[in-house]
Amino acid sequence: MPGVKLRLPDVVLLFVLGGAAALIGDHSHVVTATTEYYTDAVPFLWSSPLWFPMLVGGATVSLAELRMHLPAPRSTVTVRQGVAGVAVVVGMYVTTALTRGAPVVPATALICVAAVVLWCVLGDGPGAICGAVAAIIGPVVEIGLVQVDVFAYTDGSDALFGVGPFLVPLYFAFGVAVALLGELLAARRAAISAGPGAC
Repeated sequence: MPGVKLRLPDVVLLFVLGGAAALIGDHSHVVTATTEYYTDAVPFLWSSPLWFPMLVGGATVSLAELRMHLPAPRSTVTVRQGVAGVAVVVGMYVTTALTRGAPVVPATALICVAAVVLWCVLGDGPGAICGAVAAIIGPVVEIGLVQVDVFAYTDGSDALFGVGPFLVPLYFAFGVAVALLGELLAARRAAISAGPGAC
């Protein structure tokens, strides 16, 4: 098993990026009343309790690190692909807020289609593994938080054990995009380390 591939600047960048994207999506959920927080035990940052962007930032770093321990990280990933991956996931997150009150099947199908397209265009096999890990752990954590009354998904957005069914494809897309970012950072660092004279 190779050692840790992400370095401190990579970790900081991924943590901040994941947290910032989480704040945008969570704000969208709060202002559309897709979700409602029941806690004020910690400070809020914009519309989210401080622990939320920190949790997502930590998940972002963890998934990128997981990708580095899976076979054959690609060295051909571009910055444009990384930006596209982030943009698509943020767009999907915001879309889940805008579909509040829509019938469950078409709303969830829309997010599933976007996740599949993201993986087909930008992902690979190991990226799908990262996506699957996120698609399982993310909703399970949210279901647990709902069960202990930290927050709730409102009626019409809570068909999956109290959370939105759209979380599964959304988290899958998140995992695929983060795997891509991990590859991008590793490839850029390897290129810098190799120096200008490298083949």
